[in-house]
Amino acid sequence: MRPSTFIPFASLMTAASAQPIESQPTRFDLVAVNEGPVQYRAVSQSASFFYLGKGKGFTDSFCPPKVEKAGHCPPGKDTVLKNAHTLDSVVGGQVIYVDSNYAVRASGPDGRSRETDGDSVKSNNSIDGFKYVPGSQYGTWKYQNDGVDGFLACPYNNGIYQVFVNSPDAKPPRGQKVDSCVSFTAGAFEYDLPANASAAAWQY
Repeated sequence: MRPSTFIPFASLMTAASAQPIESQPTRFDLVAVNEGPVQYRAVSQSASFFYLGKGKGFTDSFCPPKVEKAGHCPPGKDTVLKNAHTLDSVVGGQVIYVDSNYAVRASGPDGRSRETDGDSVKSNNSIDGFKYVPGSQYGTWKYQNDGVDGFLACPYNNGIYQVFVNSPDAKPPRGQKVDSCVSFTAGAFEYDLPANASAAAWQY
């Protein structure tokens, strides 16, 4: 687990462009921007699931030892998307999908679901619905599909929340009920890589 940056309100507003955002940036990271207990927390991926951490989130990434020894590993500290349903990684092919519990997940680098013995992710019930929407100061990452609209943050442990799509049938962790969850808006902010990196992580 590697810590990712907690972004306070002042930094968010400084980073946000004063001009309208007209198109999706090359890559972006996600922050909860609405009122509530998860406000201004980064959306981070760990062990294929997505979370909002207390103060600091956590991103789980991997870089091969030989690449690390040569000093060529990407940052790997933040969860970054290259489009609305794909993570920004060197290996590529890591798509974001919704599992049978309505949890937001990320596939392996071969595009296979980690939910059931490596089944391929099926677009008709998993990745359809994710989209990037331009805004006046920052973009928004949204989910709309089969009557489901938006995201939920469900209590996980020690102030950490797990990310689900906003369905009444969502099954939060540890046997909790869906009414313990809070809805949130995912702000999408352009992510700048260091000059020597071509992706945000080698593999998530």
